[in-house]
Amino acid sequence: MESYGYVSLFVAMAAENANIPVPSEVILGFAGFLISQHVFTFWTAFFIACAGGIAGSVISYGLGLYGGRPLLLKYGKYIFFNEKKFALAEQLFAKYGGIAVVVGRCLPGIRTFISFPAGVARYPFGKFVFFSVIGTIPWTLLLVWAGSLLGSHWHNLVQYNHLFVLIVVLLCLAAGVIFLIKRGLPPAWTRFLYAHRYSLSLAVFSAVIFFSFLGAFPLTDPDEPVYGETAREMLAAKDWLSPRIFGMFWYDKPPLFYWLEMLSYRLFGISDLTSRLPGACMAFATVLYVYYRGKKIFNPAVAYTGAMILASSLGFWYIGHAAITDTALVFTLTVALLGFYEKQYYRAYIFCGLAVLAKGPIGYAFPALIVLLYLLAMRRLRQLREMKLFSGILLALLVGLPWYVLMYHTHGDAFLQTFIGYHNITRFAAPEHPGRNSVFFFIPVLAVGLLPWSAGLIPALVQLRKRAGVYRDALYFCVLWAAFIFIFFSLSKTQLVTYIAPMFPPCALLLGWFFRDRFDAGKRSLSTILSALLPGLLLLGANAFPLHGADVVFRPALHVIATLLGSTLLLAALLWLRPARAKAAFALTVCSMLALALAVNGLLMPPLATTLTSAPLARYVRPPAQPGTEIYIEKFLHPGVTFYSGVYGKEWKTPADLPLSAIQRQPQRVYIVLRKTTWRTLCRTRNEAARFRIVQETATQLIVTNH
Repeated sequence: MESYGYVSLFVAMAAENANIPVPSEVILGFAGFLISQHVFTFWTAFFIACAGGIAGSVISYGLGLYGGRPLLLKYGKYIFFNEKKFALAEQLFAKYGGIAVVVGRCLPGIRTFISFPAGVARYPFGKFVFFSVIGTIPWTLLLVWAGSLLGSHWHNLVQYNHLFVLIVVLLCLAAGVIFLIKRGLPPAWTRFLYAHRYSLSLAVFSAVIFFSFLGAFPLTDPDEPVYGETAREMLAAKDWLSPRIFGMFWYDKPPLFYWLEMLSYRLFGISDLTSRLPGACMAFATVLYVYYRGKKIFNPAVAYTGAMILASSLGFWYIGHAAITDTALVFTLTVALLGFYEKQYYRAYIFCGLAVLAKGPIGYAFPALIVLLYLLAMRRLRQLREMKLFSGILLALLVGLPWYVLMYHTHGDAFLQTFIGYHNITRFAAPEHPGRNSVFFFIPVLAVGLLPWSAGLIPALVQLRKRAGVYRDALYFCVLWAAFIFIFFSLSKTQLVTYIAPMFPPCALLLGWFFRDRFDAGKRSLSTILSALLPGLLLLGANAFPLHGADVVFRPALHVIATLLGSTLLLAALLWLRPARAKAAFALTVCSMLALALAVNGLLMPPLATTLTSAPLARYVRPPAQPGTEIYIEKFLHPGVTFYSGVYGKEWKTPADLPLSAIQRQPQRVYIVLRKTTWRTLCRTRNEAARFRIVQETATQLIVTNH
């Protein structure tokens, strides 16, 4: 295209639209890049690309009319295609041809072939050209504009295109369902869809928000690769008992999440997607379980609203889309605690045992203490006699304890001292990250984690005191459940944002009850208005956010996402002003969060992840890692580098731990993998750093060597 200019652009677009599958994202993206380099002008490139697309469509239409139709008439009987089906195809194109052509022109892949069946069906040529022009202009304009904005990063259009395809497909499916319902379904289908409208829509929503784009970007440092690498090494060693990393045993977490990751790797191979798949499955299961049991505890409407709030909450979506252990704990604790409330005691005890395998002793302690506090608060200690304590505790121990016994038998005191002593007792009593802990730490974490619904939390508590009604006991149980976890971790000296994740299900049920109460009351509520207004304003304000390194790759996407979704949420806030539109406002807020999740995972994270992951640098680690070559890897990057390169190296934590002088004196070449921020610190504080040279670098990381 650089050599032949606009002629090559015209020919390439004509070929792409004449049944030759050349991706227009590549053609127009590169044309946009040439615009940014002042080789092309914007409007000239746009009009020539449109002209090429229309010319190719006409060629494809002619092939269908004069070539495809006679062939199908002659040989169609062998594939069960006859005159009657030709007549049906012509009727469908006559009725819906305009929509089919416009939508088909906007869909990658389909736009290459949509003109051919229009010719086969003898769709009127004038109408075909008219609708082809209408369908060609938007996506051509969008892709040329996006390519010119991205400049040298124009190839990222292919990634962005995946998100666009998913959104269009979802919209088409929704339109198809609405069309079928309006057209009239068989009575049995209608009854089934109506009876299961809550569960089906919740399942589809949760599946899209948790499972889409799981593998769109690499595992982010440092937590995700830790668990992925542990499961990978356990699977490679065929050892389902002992967690290990960097070729050594380690006792940081129990095995439940590792087992799920190993199963995922065994079934589907080792990848970013399969590393995140178990967490997404746990989050999906938690949402459906909250709805399923919420129907029994409250009613279907409250359960549905609460489950939707849970699935669309920012914090729960985040942990459900990450390869971390917290979702396994959330699911097992949720099943256990709801089991105790519903007096399904054996189910509760089994999941207490599984919670111990998910996160440790808190799997026993949390349910026991929360249930005890609830019984004390409600003055129902006599209920302890009904709880089958002896057989239930024995069952919980039989599920959760054997792994611990086998680990102690295999590894001895080292396991107890490290896992129980350090990771459970010492980390609670002493800060792992001094200076970060505060009793107020989780207040903003909870407020952000429950967005866009957090504005309703305090009003829900106030409303609970005024008019809890028949759900008083269940709501108090949810409040005690959430409050215990919040207070416990607020008192802990080691604090991470994901620690309060088990609060999300009870908070969601409380908010579900509150919002349904507002719907039924038909009254305007400040908290419901703020639930859309606050995140809408935050998103609009994100346009002024100082991006990391001012990276142009994701700046355009961030501006578009922030503006469109922020405006949508502000529209939802206006709808909340009218009580009659409350359900529409709720649906719009939920859909906005779904769109935000898709946009973040499909648009923002792939380019941003280059600053958050070791995957790009790991490609450069593998070639130098010959036998006998020493590689020092900074602790923060160590799991990611090892996961993507298979190289263990030698770990160091702080600049003071790195023996620069000894490394510099070694006759053979030694490599050091580190972050750029750490390298700048070394250059300021260690004179020896000046003797090292950089051999590879990414946006945020470096490989340096002594020779």
